[in-house]
Amino acid sequence: METKIILVRHGETDWNRELRFQGSKDIQLNDNGIEQAEKLAQRLAAEEIDVIYASDLERAYKTAKTVAKEHDLEVDKFKELQEISFGQWEGLTYNQIQEKYQAEWAMWEEDPALNGAPEGESLKDVQERSIKKLEEIISRHLGNTILIVSHGGVIKVLISTLFGIPLAKAWQLMQSNTSVNIINYYEEDKVALELFNCTKHLED
Repeated sequence: METKIILVRHGETDWNRELRFQGSKDIQLNDNGIEQAEKLAQRLAAEEIDVIYASDLERAYKTAKTVAKEHDLEVDKFKELQEISFGQWEGLTYNQIQEKYQAEWAMWEEDPALNGAPEGESLKDVQERSIKKLEEIISRHLGNTILIVSHGGVIKVLISTLFGIPLAKAWQLMQSNTSVNIINYYEEDKVALELFNCTKHLED
């Protein structure tokens, strides 16, 4: 039995554009992000989506709701699908973090799987909460097409976990705003990656 999982990152926010670490902060979509979500909805309109889940952060939930309108579906949102918490780094740019948190940044770069920002999460923390929720969702909807709208960090962790990529390498996977990833999930935990980081709907 094949279960299709469509993983999508949310649309753009101002903090994305400004290259600020966003994490668990509930930052809204900007005008471009809203437009991206609408283009995503048009792209996925032809997909036979059975159920839609999202992070409870507004940028992901609103992206999911935009797609849901095309399918007359509701969106179930869960905290477990939230972006990795960057703790004290949230709202700061890469350069600001390097200047203020040199030691912590070095530890995080060395092994983000086990080390997190001060008062934040490691990738292992994200893995534990997000993969458990994904398994729960799959078990509920075997044989269906599932859309999950979440965040770059979470999607990288989920893909890494499903395909045996070391968690410390997860950040090397690209995930653009409203990118589409399609995973075909079979019984006995066999998976196939059909599509990765696809944003063809944003091409004008």
